[in-house]
Amino acid sequence: MRLSIPLLINPNAGSLFRSGLKSWLDAHRDDFSIVHTHSAEDLTEKAAQLAAAGEPIVAAAGGDGTLMCAAQGLMGTKTALGILPCGTMNVFARELGIGSRRFDVALDSMQNGLFQAVDIFAVNGKPFLQMAGFGMDARIIKLITPKMKRWLGAASHVVTAMQVAVERHPVITVTLPNGEAVSGTQVILGNGKRYGGEAHLFAGARYDDGLLDAVIMHQESTTILFEVLGCMLQRGATNRNVSTFTQLRRFESCVITAESKLDYQLDGDYVATIRPGESAVVERLPRQLKVCIPRVPVPVTAMGRFAAHPMVEAWRARIKRFGKF
Repeated sequence: MRLSIPLLINPNAGSLFRSGLKSWLDAHRDDFSIVHTHSAEDLTEKAAQLAAAGEPIVAAAGGDGTLMCAAQGLMGTKTALGILPCGTMNVFARELGIGSRRFDVALDSMQNGLFQAVDIFAVNGKPFLQMAGFGMDARIIKLITPKMKRWLGAASHVVTAMQVAVERHPVITVTLPNGEAVSGTQVILGNGKRYGGEAHLFAGARYDDGLLDAVIMHQESTTILFEVLGCMLQRGATNRNVSTFTQLRRFESCVITAESKLDYQLDGDYVATIRPGESAVVERLPRQLKVCIPRVPVPVTAMGRFAAHPMVEAWRARIKRFGKF
């Protein structure tokens, strides 16, 4: 007899309804035992409790931020994280080949017995799974309101980017363990290839090699947007396809400072603002995370990557809703 999998869930999360997960769970009620949570801290604590009780798999429903909360309770344990991706971007689930809102694939990944160890990095002690951004992208995320995210979804990033594009951004300094210092106005760190959905920003990044990949851009706001887009269209940044204003690095740790206030984000959520004289210490944590992976990754063609981009999905959903009136 197959045992049900504990599933950490926020019953008030709107993504449960928007993604169709709630109705899908109604049809798969025997596969899961629902564990309600009421905060990020509560979710982390309950994940740790389930791991301590010897559960082989603990699942979490949500986006990248929710998954990170669950991961904090499971890192360094024998318990694997199962993923039901129902957030806006679902970048980490896409990186693992589960895809976005592919709940049948997600369930199969929890039942097939295949697992992957994933490195976990942290900024000033706060861990992240997939990516960290310092500068313009974090500023965009900081300005997105819950109402904008609810109505526009991933398209809210585009609306806010137009506002941020006219702002001046501070010079950021990334100091590496060998003493080298690299400066820019936008720094993006990747533990995997993807950034912002299916698009690849880091051509050679892996989540199990013990290293972070970094894209460091020393450009104005609008130019940064075009540089990021260009790298994505070419399946990730390499030394052959970036401009002379962009540098690539790979490291296990670094220290980040800035000439003036600097926002940063982890896994698509605004975290904090660094002030002059302060620093952000980036380092790999000693404990890895065990995750469930699919037998066959969700195939993604060039057109499929375009159609699966969260911004495209958001606009298609809005058009579909308008069509019902």
